[in-house]
Amino acid sequence: MRRGNAAAEVHLMSNNLPSIAKLAAKHGIIPLKKLGQNFIFDETLCDKIVKASGLQDGNIALEIGPGPAGLTRSILNASPKQLTVIEMDARCIPLLEEIKTVYPNLTLNHAAALHVTLSELVTNEKVTIISNLPYNIGSVLLTSWLLQSEKINSMTLMLQKEVVDRIIAKPSIKSYGRLSVICQIVCKITKCFDVSPKAFYPEPKIWSSVVRLEPKKNAPSLQLLTTIEQITNLAFSGRRKMIKSSLKALSPDILPILEKLSIKESLRAENLSPDDYLALAKAILGMQNPVR
Repeated sequence: MRRGNAAAEVHLMSNNLPSIAKLAAKHGIIPLKKLGQNFIFDETLCDKIVKASGLQDGNIALEIGPGPAGLTRSILNASPKQLTVIEMDARCIPLLEEIKTVYPNLTLNHAAALHVTLSELVTNEKVTIISNLPYNIGSVLLTSWLLQSEKINSMTLMLQKEVVDRIIAKPSIKSYGRLSVICQIVCKITKCFDVSPKAFYPEPKIWSSVVRLEPKKNAPSLQLLTTIEQITNLAFSGRRKMIKSSLKALSPDILPILEKLSIKESLRAENLSPDDYLALAKAILGMQNPVR
C-alpha cells in the first residue's frame, strides 16, 4: 500500500475515536495544578501547531506531556514514521493506549521528561519535537535540549508568552537574558503565533505563544555551550555590574580578552550580543586550552 493511502486510512480510522474532550472524560482525566496541566481541546489549534512545525511525512517526532492527547492526534495525522510521547501522569496512559490501537506508530514512555535524555530516544535519525510544555518545566527542558541540538531537527513549542518574549529578545531590552543568548546562538528562531488563555482548560492567567527553533548547522560544541552558560550565568547574575567586574571570577585576564574582542569593559550583560558571548567563550576556552 502506498504511504499516502496508508495515511488516509489511519486518518479515517481516527474518526472512530471520541473527541479530545470526550476521550478525556471517558478516562476520568482532569487537569492537575500540581503538574502544571492546562489542556487543549481545540483540534483546529492543535492542527495549527503541527502545521507551524513543518513536520514532514516520515519524520521521527517527540511530544512531552500529551495529557488528553489532542496535539498527539494532530501529530499522528501528519503521518510521522514514529511519535514518542513522554507522560508522567499515570492517569493518561490508558487513554494513550487506546489511541495506540488506531496509531501503531505511537510509542508510550511513562516517565518524567526531565529524567529522559534524547540519546535514550534517538539513534541515527534526528527528532522533531512538538509540545505544549508544562509551564513549570518548559524553560528547563528547552535548555537541556539546546545542549543536545545535534539530535534535533526542530522544536515547535508552546510556552508562556513571557518565556517566548525572552527567547526572541534583542540586546539592551529588559527581557533579554541568558535564555535569549543561548537560544539565539544555537537556533534559528521563528515566533509563530500567540495563544489566548481561552484556548485552555482551565484558563491560565497568562497568554501563551508558539515558537519554532531550528538548530543551526554550525551550532557550537557542548564544551563551548557549557562555557557560554558559565559566562552568561555570571554576567546576568550581576546585571547592574559592568562586564569587566561580573566576569572577573571566570578569568583573571578578562580585561585583555575584552580589549582584544573590542568589547567595552563598561558595558553590562544586556548590552552584549549573542555573538559577543560566543566570541568570549571561544577566547576563554582558547586561553584554557592553548594550541601547542
